[in-house]
Amino acid sequence: MKLKKEAVFAFIAVLATVASAANIVLMGDSTLAPRTDNSRYGSWGDALKPALADGNSVLNFAISGRTVRTFKPTWEKNFGKVVAGDFVIIQFGINDASQKKLVEEDEFKKTLTEWVDAVLAKGATPILCSPVANAGWSKDAKPDSKFRLTSSRRKYGDFAKAVAEAKGVAYVDMTALTAGELSKVGKDAAHAMYVGDSTKDGKPIFDTCHPSKSGAKRFAELFVADVKARKLPVAKLFKSGKEANDD
Repeated sequence: MKLKKEAVFAFIAVLATVASAANIVLMGDSTLAPRTDNSRYGSWGDALKPALADGNSVLNFAISGRTVRTFKPTWEKNFGKVVAGDFVIIQFGINDASQKKLVEEDEFKKTLTEWVDAVLAKGATPILCSPVANAGWSKDAKPDSKFRLTSSRRKYGDFAKAVAEAKGVAYVDMTALTAGELSKVGKDAAHAMYVGDSTKDGKPIFDTCHPSKSGAKRFAELFVADVKARKLPVAKLFKSGKEANDD
């Protein structure tokens, strides 16, 4: 029995989708870490999912509070799930700058280099990212005050960039992308992109580090727009402009 031409084309399209399917694998800290639907916290990594073309997936192994040092057991546990053709996003630096968990430049770069080499050896593609920016204004900041980026975001981002350049792999400057957005929208809108009023160790705080659901969504949009604009290989995993607009 002869197949209709339309059926043949549909079958070929399905085969092409299956053949090109890949994972985005997330290795990082709390700004990437998976969150439940009812959590006030957002994950810009999970927020990439709606932008993916059919057949592609996100595997999220990020964990809150981790540095490159304390994430090593998680890396070893989950790296076996990475396969050739996958894209592995690696983003650290916020906790590494903490005095209690401090990871110095040499150790930070050495660990990232080892992970990049491991990803490349599997035939997968590493993407190093700088940390997302903090909200830029304190809770009581005056409306006309200037956006202020925590200096360690840029510092550890530069460490990651140096490794990316040395290894010839992709680097996405999430610090610059998110800081630019926050500075543009201003204090009130920037605060809405973060958790805001919260607690830590039983004490009230104003959280300008962890993105809210809306903030995570916007940060994911900035990532997708950047990789598409620069035509990085990972861009092929995301819906085209027409597909995205149809959703």
